[in-house]
Amino acid sequence: MIHCRVPSRHLPAGEHGMMHPMQPRRSAVPSTQGNAVLRGGLLRALTTGLACLALLAIAGVAGAQDIKDGSLLVASTDLKDSNFSRSVVLVIHHDDKGTVGLVLNRITLLSPATVFPELKDGLGKYAGKLFRGGPVGPTQVLFLVRGLAAAVVQGPEIVDHVFLSANADQLKDIAALAEGPDNLRLYAGHAEWGPGQLEHEIAAGGWTLTDCTADQIFAADPGQVWQDAIGRRNAIVADASIH
Repeated sequence: MIHCRVPSRHLPAGEHGMMHPMQPRRSAVPSTQGNAVLRGGLLRALTTGLACLALLAIAGVAGAQDIKDGSLLVASTDLKDSNFSRSVVLVIHHDDKGTVGLVLNRITLLSPATVFPELKDGLGKYAGKLFRGGPVGPTQVLFLVRGLAAAVVQGPEIVDHVFLSANADQLKDIAALAEGPDNLRLYAGHAEWGPGQLEHEIAAGGWTLTDCTADQIFAADPGQVWQDAIGRRNAIVADASIH
């Protein structure tokens, strides 16, 4: 729970409902200086209150659901880690031992076969680019697949009709059935968090947690996914602050 403390206006001696003995009675009309002090105190209280509402709204967005396979992590604007700054991460596995995810919006200019020549025959005419899935295991390739190609995937369904595979032996059949990068994305590496680590980062405001959709995974412009997700989050925060 976030506790917000609104600063109180400290009243000068004699303004607590009792007049000091022998103290001249003050005028009922506040002085110009008194008005300025009062306005300043009210403004500080209002500003602090609005900030608290925004924090509570963000906490509500982040804490509205538990981390699970298929969750989407949206990096906050304050997250400065170069591996995850302005990133969106799909959770592909979560349990009491930790969390594994794939960064969805770090597309490279390289074809997968350029980095992994052993995949060239299996990829055939696949024209998609390689994604950097995270800083862990950069020599390991993971695939996200949907459409007809998903029928041959022997891996878990992460998001509705989107399946995960790490089996290079299946790649030839997957690539032959996939309609290019609209149905098949390849990621080098992944992200990992230890037990409780991601929960702590979310509580600290580093991430917003929401559900992921297939359209976000296979977005035509991966670089826009973070901006769109942040825009939706800010809209929720603004709406919560108004109401």
